[in-house]
Amino acid sequence: MHLSIRCLVILVALAAVPAHAATIFSDDFQDGNFNGWTIGGTGASAIANLYAGNYSLRLRYAKTATQAIPTTGYTGVSISTSIAASLLEGSDQCKAEVSTNGGGSWTAVNTVVNGQDDGVTLYTASASPSGIDNNANVQVRLRAAGGDNADYCYFDNIILTGTAGTPPPSCDYDCLSGNGSVSRSDLTYTTLQTAATGSLFDLSAFAVPAGAANPTNTFQGTLSFTAVQRGWSSVRDTYNYASLANIKKLPNFNYQFVQYGTHLIPVNRGLQITSHTVWELILEPGRVWNENSDNGFSRAAIPFALQEYGANCTHNGVLTFLFKNDGSISTVAYEIASETCNYYQFNLYGRLSASYTPATVANAATIKSDYATEVSNRMPTKPISALATDYPGSGVVIATIGSEQTASARSAFGVAYNGVHYTGGCETRYGTYPYCDVLDLPSYSVAKSTYGAYGLMALEQLYPGVKNLSVYSQVSTCPSSRWNDVKLENLLDMATGNYTDSGFEVDEGSTAMLNGFFLDYTDSGMTSFACSYPRKATPGTTWVYHTSDTYLLGRAMDRYLGQDSFNWMVTNLYTPLKLSPTAKTSVRSFDTANQQVSGFGLTFHRDDVVKLAELANNAGGAIGGTQKLKASMVNEVLQTTSYHGLYAGSAYDSYDNGFWIWKADAALGCSGAKYIPYMSGFGGISVVLLPNNMVYYFFSDNAEYTFSDTATELNKIGDFCN
Repeated sequence: MHLSIRCLVILVALAAVPAHAATIFSDDFQDGNFNGWTIGGTGASAIANLYAGNYSLRLRYAKTATQAIPTTGYTGVSISTSIAASLLEGSDQCKAEVSTNGGGSWTAVNTVVNGQDDGVTLYTASASPSGIDNNANVQVRLRAAGGDNADYCYFDNIILTGTAGTPPPSCDYDCLSGNGSVSRSDLTYTTLQTAATGSLFDLSAFAVPAGAANPTNTFQGTLSFTAVQRGWSSVRDTYNYASLANIKKLPNFNYQFVQYGTHLIPVNRGLQITSHTVWELILEPGRVWNENSDNGFSRAAIPFALQEYGANCTHNGVLTFLFKNDGSISTVAYEIASETCNYYQFNLYGRLSASYTPATVANAATIKSDYATEVSNRMPTKPISALATDYPGSGVVIATIGSEQTASARSAFGVAYNGVHYTGGCETRYGTYPYCDVLDLPSYSVAKSTYGAYGLMALEQLYPGVKNLSVYSQVSTCPSSRWNDVKLENLLDMATGNYTDSGFEVDEGSTAMLNGFFLDYTDSGMTSFACSYPRKATPGTTWVYHTSDTYLLGRAMDRYLGQDSFNWMVTNLYTPLKLSPTAKTSVRSFDTANQQVSGFGLTFHRDDVVKLAELANNAGGAIGGTQKLKASMVNEVLQTTSYHGLYAGSAYDSYDNGFWIWKADAALGCSGAKYIPYMSGFGGISVVLLPNNMVYYFFSDNAEYTFSDTATELNKIGDFCN
C-alpha cells in the first residue's frame, strides 16, 4: 500500500476515537511479523507483506488469522480495521469479524468484495458489535474467503478502543469454567427488558446454563419491586382460595443480597413476615453468571417460596433478572410451578419492573463465610440411581423407590445411607427445579417429632423429671381439674385423656379444630381451644391425635425454660447439627405473644431432613459425641425396648414419644416382630428411621402416605430383619 494512504487511514481512525477512550489492542504489523495471531484455514502461508514501506498481513484463498482480545473492564468498545484486496472474483471476499462468545459465532465488522480489489486502496470500517463491552471472551478473526490462492487479502491497523473502568473482581467462590457462549430461546435479553404477563417456561430457563461464564458485575445492595397481578392458572383449589384478594400476586419485595463469587445470598434467611394478606416469603441463595448475549449485564436467579399465612403450605419458585454494577436492571421474571400443599396448587408467573440500589451491606464478609460453611457442611450427595451401582449385588430396583407417591405430586425424596445422601429428583409441572439443595420443604406434623419430641427429650437429658411435670403446672390457662394429672410426656404421646371423639383423627379433622385452632392465629385463642377438651379417659391410656397437644407442649417448654423454647432448640440442637438457616425459623402466632406453633410450621432443606433423622436413628441422640437427647426416650423411639406405643388407628400403627411406629415384619417378610419408627406430615410426608442406620424420606401432597413397597426394596440393601 502507498504510505500516504496508510498515514491518512491512521489519522482518520485516531480522529474518530474520543479523547477519553483508551486503546485496548492495536496491531499495524510494522514489526514485520504477526505474533499472537493464530493462523488457520486453507491456502498459501500467511506472510507479513511489505509494500511501499508498509507491512500488512496477507492471507490468500481461505486462510484465517484469529486473536483473543478480552475487553474486561471496558465499555463503549469499538473495533476499527483496514482491508485491501487483489484479484477477487465473483463472490470472493475479505472479512474482519468479531466473536463475543469465544468463537461460537461471528459478526462481520468490515468486508471488501470484488470491485474493491485494486490492491492499493485500504477500506476502513469501525463497529461496536453487541456484547463486546466488558467481555472476557472477545475474539477477532481476519479471513480470506476466496476460491483459490490467486485471491489476496491484506489486513492492517487492527485497533480496539474503549472507556476504561474499574475491572470487575475475579471470581472468588464456586467459579464457572464457561466462556459465556449460551444458546438461549427463553427469557432472553430482549424478553427481560419488558414487564409483561409472559408465559410459563421450562424452569431450565432459570438455571445456570452450560457455557455460563463468571459474572463481570457484582450485586450487593437492595432488590425491590412492587408486585402486581400477572399470570396465574389453577391446578387444585379445594377451598376456593383463588377468590381471596391478592392471592394471585407476590408480596412486595425489598430485600438485601450479597454476592459471593457466582452465588447470591439473601441477608435475611428463612421465613420472612410480609404485609401481604395471604403469603409469607422464604428467600434462598441463588446464582449469578454471564451470558455473552446479555450485552454486558450479568444474570441472577434467586430461589424463593411463598408460604401460607399462619400455615405450612409452601409453593416454590424462582425469579431472575439482569443487572450491572451501576444499578441498571432488567425486569424481574418469576415462576412458581410446584408446591407441597394438598389443597391449593397453582402456577404463577410474569415479569415485573424492578430496581437495584447498590450499597455496602453490613457484615457482608460474615454472610459470605457463613454461607460457605453452610454449603460445606451438607452431606455428600449422589443421584438415587447410584444406589444400584454402589450396591451392585443387592438387586435393588430404583424405580420402586418412591413409587407409592404420584410423581407429579412428589416434591422431593431420598435415602441416606453410609454417609451418602442419595437424592431423587425435584420435579415440577414445568421441568426440574433448578436449585434442589435449597428447595423449601414444609414440616407439617414432622415438627411434632423434630421440635416437640426432640425438645422434650433434650430437656429431659438436662433436667431429669421434666417429662413428668403436669401440664397445669406449666400452662395455668388449662383447668386444673382436667390437666393437673396430665404429664408433659402425655402431650407428646397424644394421650392426655382429654378429647371429644376417639375415632381416628376425628377431633383433628373437625370444623371445631379448624376454626378454633388452625385459623385462630393468636396464642390466647389456640391455647384456650387446646385446653377445652373434656375428660374422657385416664391420661396415658388412649391415643387421640391433636396438633393442639403439641402446641401446649411448646408453651410448657417455654414456661419451664423461662425463654422461647424454639430459639433454645436452635442454639442447643439445630446449630450443632449444622442445619440450614431456613430450618431455624418457624411459623408463629400473629399477636404480641409471637408463640411458635410447635406441632407444624417448620421448613427444611432436604439436607436438614436427613440430619434430623440421623440424630436419633444413627447417633442415638448424640451430637459430636455429646448426648443431647435422653437416651432412654430415644431407645423407645427406635423400638429397642419392649414397649411399642399406643394403638394408633390400625393393627400396624402405634404412636409413642412424638413418632409413629409401623409394625413391618409382615411386609418385609421378617421371621420375628419388626417395628419401624417414622415421622409423618399432612398431605403425604414421611421421614422413616429404617433399621441399620438407613433413612428414607418423601415430601408429597396427594394424601399418599404409604412407603411399604419402598421399604421392601431398600431391605435388599439394608437387611432390616437382622
